[in-house]
This record gives sequence, structure tokens and C-alpha cells, in this order.
Amino acid sequence: MIDTTSKLGLLGRLSILCLSLVMASCGFHLQGQSQKSFPAQLNLYVDDPLLASVVMSDLVQHQVSLDVLESVVDADATAPTLQLTRTLKHKAELILDSDGDALTWRYTLSSQYLFLPKDVELEAETNLTAQASLPISVSTDVDLSGTNATINERIEADSWAILYQQLGSRITRQLSFE
Repeated sequence: MIDTTSKLGLLGRLSILCLSLVMASCGFHLQGQSQKSFPAQLNLYVDDPLLASVVMSDLVQHQVSLDVLESVVDADATAPTLQLTRTLKHKAELILDSDGDALTWRYTLSSQYLFLPKDVELEAETNLTAQASLPISVSTDVDLSGTNATINERIEADSWAILYQQLGSRITRQLSFE
């Protein structure tokens, strides 16, 4: 018969208890999801209609009431303002074959992100947009060699659509930290 009350059994239990206490006190704890905060109301100016659609859809999902602006100087200063300007699509050749035809392309979608808290008015004469705006971009590399070469128009269209979604998500995430 095995004696479970021996010193070795008690020592083993104490070792496990001590190890558990050490692990709990080392700073490792499961973290919950961070609570993102969005303004209840937001003035929004976006110079690209596709990006505007994606950003508005994302913000509406977070219960943000939007006032879409026609101009960057039309903002009501009683609500924060998000401006997305100089939105550009760029396509560059990365890898060429021996004939000089592109095998791999890099698609980049970029914009200038400017968040103005409420009660801050942007005057047309100030250079605040150039100084305080944050460049924000996403990119992807697309292989158009082999069998992909025959469907490259569809791949390109899908790549741009995905990049718009990714940039919209990135903008929404950035806004949650403001």
C-alpha cells in the first residue's frame, strides 16, 4: 500500500503550490480586450469616394454619428473632425522577367490622416494640415506571373478593394486611440 502522507508527498505538494505562486506573481496575467473609444459625433472629410464609403461604414458600426463635409474648412468646431486627404493609389513593378515584363507588382494605397479635437477650428491660412497630418498607408505585393497573367485585371481590382478595406480598418483603429 502506498503511503500518500509521507514527507515526499507533502514536499511535492508544497513544491507545486510554491511554483503556482511564483508563476502568478511573475506578472503574467491574461489580458482582456482593450476598450476602443470613439467619439459620439464626428465631422468627416474624405477626398476619395471609395475610402469615404469604407470609413463611414466602419464608423457607423461603432455607433458614431457622422456629418460628412464637402470641404475641409466647413467643419463645425463643436464636434471632432477627421480629415483624410491626398489619398493616392500607387502601382510599382517589383520583379521583371528576362523580357522586361512585370512579374510582381506592389500596390500601395495611402492618405494623410488629420484628427482635430472639438473646439479646434482649422483656418484656411494655417499650415496645420501639413504639420499635424499623419501619413497612413497599406500595401500588398501581387504575383502576376504564370496562370495569374491571364486574370490580372480581376486580381488588380480585388487587390485595390482589399487595400481600401485594410486602410479603412487602419483609420478606424487609429481613430479609436484619439
